[in-house]
Amino acid sequence: MQKTIYSRQSKLVTTLLREFRQAREMTQEELAKKLGITQSDLSKVERGARRIDFVELRHWAAAVGIDMGLFVAEFEARLEAASVAAQVPRRNH
Repeated sequence: MQKTIYSRQSKLVTTLLREFRQAREMTQEELAKKLGITQSDLSKVERGARRIDFVELRHWAAAVGIDMGLFVAEFEARLEAASVAAQVPRRNH
């Protein structure tokens, strides 16, 4: 079984974390301070080098001002879109 840190779903989580932070125009330093962690640790999470658990994810979402329901909905929507895109046959031109 593939380790989840290397999964497509884990990559999507880190992408969403970074995108939501950037959409709020927050730097890694600003968010790290709100979370009480170092910028280096925050960067490790956003790069996928370190996982976060559900409770940490909830704190992260609150720190950037997003609802966990919104985060999960966006996560599920993107997974579904990727799944549909993978099933569509590509045309050769």
